[in-house]
Amino acid sequence: MTDTPISPVVSFGDRRRAAPDENAVGDISPWEVLRGVWARKEIIACTFVAFMAVAIFWLMTVVPTYTVETRIMLSPRAGEISTFDADSTPSLPDNETLQSEIQVLTSRPLAARLITDLGLAAHPEFNPALRAPGFLGRIAVAFGLRDRQQPTDIEEITDVVLSRLEVFQKINSRVIAIVFTSADPRMAAIVPNRLAELYIAQQVEQKAGVNSEAARWLASQIAELRVKVQASEAAVEAFRAKSGLFLTNGSTLPQQQLTDLNSQLSVAEADRAAAQAKLSNARSLLASGNAVNSAAEVLQSPLIQNLRQQEVALRAQIAQMSETLLPTHPRMQESQANLDDLGRQIEKEVHKVIDALENEARVAGARVNSLRDSLNRLQRRMGEVNQDEVKLRALQRDADTNRSLLESFLRRYEEANARAEADSKAANARIVSRAQQPSEPTFPRTGAALTLATIAGLIFSFLVAFLLEAFSRGFRAGDQIERATGMPFLGLVPELETQKGSVYPALDIVRDPAGLYAEAIRALQGHVLLARVGDRRARTVLVTSAIAGEGKTATAASLARVFAMGGYRTVIIDADLRDPSLHEALGARRQPGLADLLVGRAAFQHVIRQDNASYAHVIQAGTPVPNPTAALASSQMLWVLNALQQTYDYIIIDSPAAMATADAQVLAKITDVTVLVVKWSSTNRRIVARALKLLSAASSRRVGLLLTRVNLKRYRRYATDGLNEYPPHTSRPAIAAR
Repeated sequence: MTDTPISPVVSFGDRRRAAPDENAVGDISPWEVLRGVWARKEIIACTFVAFMAVAIFWLMTVVPTYTVETRIMLSPRAGEISTFDADSTPSLPDNETLQSEIQVLTSRPLAARLITDLGLAAHPEFNPALRAPGFLGRIAVAFGLRDRQQPTDIEEITDVVLSRLEVFQKINSRVIAIVFTSADPRMAAIVPNRLAELYIAQQVEQKAGVNSEAARWLASQIAELRVKVQASEAAVEAFRAKSGLFLTNGSTLPQQQLTDLNSQLSVAEADRAAAQAKLSNARSLLASGNAVNSAAEVLQSPLIQNLRQQEVALRAQIAQMSETLLPTHPRMQESQANLDDLGRQIEKEVHKVIDALENEARVAGARVNSLRDSLNRLQRRMGEVNQDEVKLRALQRDADTNRSLLESFLRRYEEANARAEADSKAANARIVSRAQQPSEPTFPRTGAALTLATIAGLIFSFLVAFLLEAFSRGFRAGDQIERATGMPFLGLVPELETQKGSVYPALDIVRDPAGLYAEAIRALQGHVLLARVGDRRARTVLVTSAIAGEGKTATAASLARVFAMGGYRTVIIDADLRDPSLHEALGARRQPGLADLLVGRAAFQHVIRQDNASYAHVIQAGTPVPNPTAALASSQMLWVLNALQQTYDYIIIDSPAAMATADAQVLAKITDVTVLVVKWSSTNRRIVARALKLLSAASSRRVGLLLTRVNLKRYRRYATDGLNEYPPHTSRPAIAAR
């Protein structure tokens, strides 16, 4: 029998769909996600309630803690007694210094000192050994795995204290904040304050220690220098006594004598020169007549000055008498005689002055000669003295050096003692803000915590719903299918609730022909009736699924019964030769069928049977065959279909899942219409896309998709195509889908 030519089918119901993009299956519409999130409002509410319950339980069980802060500022103290007269101001601490001091504040030695000072080892909050053991701890004590009383470990206590402590630099400042957290508000304030005090006290101790160490070192050096100075000065004086180089006015006696003789010789030579000058001047004046009377020595003579005064007075008298008396007058002659006598006396005195000058010049010359002889003798003596002075200066330099060192060390020693006493309580840090005992815990803050928990709970709840929706695997609405696959959406089949006495969905078609399930199958029937293959209607319908368990067999059986109940001659074929189940869906026992027909073990009259609940005919799978795919792809299978088309209006074929075997691809090639059954909100979209690709590769016909086992209550939250107006249907038989 020849193959029937196959023309491309346009679509089910003559509806056209755009071809999907290559990655259309992975696309997610924002509106779909929002509808999906809202559809999961029960999950949102439950998640929010659970989140708030956990938050409230945490608030009720968490131990409140108190966090307070002490602030200290690092700055060198200006105006200290030890530095008040310094020329330069103290340098400010840089960032490295601040970070170093922060490390000191968080050092283990300082923390251990704090623990000892405040007795923190006696507090269970800081000493784990004093805490009551937990459940596991009590079990360990009961079995002897741990001592009932744990020993106190100072290192562990230090770790606990440091974990509660936070020290950091305030931004853009030289202020260091000491923050401490404790369950006891009083201890929360005491610990940072005491730590700041201990830190400042440690600075004072370190500074005092430095000064004391410097003072001790200087004292030892001073004692050694005193011995050296005494020895060097004794050597100087011994050599001075031996050489006779005694100091007089800062110099040795020979030096002083030489200096004095030089000074005296200079004075004597000056005196001699002056005396000779005076004598020469007087002699030259004497040689010129009475001009000698104008000599300074003559003028300075008291006797000559007296005689000159008498001469002046007598001349004035003679001049006065000459106005009234003649020269021959006795009084005039007497006065003139007295005047001549005064002249002779003055001349006599002038000669005496000249003789005195000559004598003074001779004495001055003799004194110069004497001093020059003494100087020559002393200079010869100085040649020997200079050699001794070289040795004396060397000894003196040693003594002066030792004395300078001793004086310097004595000065520094006095300064160190004065600084240690004056700045004994000075430190380069001071407390600018002390911690105060808080009245309310800083953690947790109930109001803020509840507000934050409410906001976080809402965000978390919506996030959970969003993630569930965004990562959901299956299709939930027809527009999703058509947009993602480009294939027509054939409708949906509701999920029926379990009812006593019901076993298979196909039975619901007979028991409740006006129910939602029957109406959904009749909607699928309408799509099949409108399907065209070229210029004729489609007659062979393949019902398959991507994977098993999606309801394809129940759908095929229900569709066959609907066609038969509508007056169409219908036959349904179970083409699942590996795991047949159509007989179960129809409530019949297993009998020979299609496999027997294909291999020639039976004829049509032996395999076609009447459905016990409708006018439909049934061909079961029959006896298993070694190669089901080859059997279905054989010309015998095509002959069977052509023969059945001569008798029946519609042929419904139930095939294996498309992703399980190649049987569905083989059957899709020789049938008019393919219905791909997809379980609602369950089957992975990529698996559906893969199944569509396999079916499309086998045939050029389009494939319609049917959603099965739809939860109508949830579907109304997703659908936007009017199907959400279907009334709820709760009293229905159970589905036994494959």
